[in-house]
Amino acid sequence: MAYNHKLELSKPERFVGGHRLCAGCGAGIVCRAVTRALDEGDRAVICNATGCLEVSSFLYPYTAWEDSYIHSAFENAAATCGGVEAAYRFLKRRGSVEDSFKFLAIGGDGGTYDIGFQSLSGAMERGHDMVYFCYDNEAYMNTGIQRS
Repeated sequence: MAYNHKLELSKPERFVGGHRLCAGCGAGIVCRAVTRALDEGDRAVICNATGCLEVSSFLYPYTAWEDSYIHSAFENAAATCGGVEAAYRFLKRRGSVEDSFKFLAIGGDGGTYDIGFQSLSGAMERGHDMVYFCYDNEAYMNTGIQRS
């Protein structure tokens, strides 16, 4: 089936308004696109490393995420997502879970390349069924634009 832009844009929003991202920030657009890539019937677990996106999209009890959301430390979004995916597979085999889930991890370039690469390479080596998105804005934006 060919990609249909109009069809993709007609899907319900899964990353909704009410977040505190700066005006013009590309992270919100990226998150809307990432979640639109899921099929409408998919359930998702999203693991997000500490960073600008996390502090701007989730402030308990308020969230911009329509799917299950887990905040993890800077360096371990991939490890957290991999652990949740492994637990899901175990529970699915045991018959405790019937629903189907997709697993997405999101980290900035600092949390991915600088201090999170060990977590990401370990998750990939173990073969976890997950998708990792690196939002590369070339700085740790929530620490005063420290280089990454």
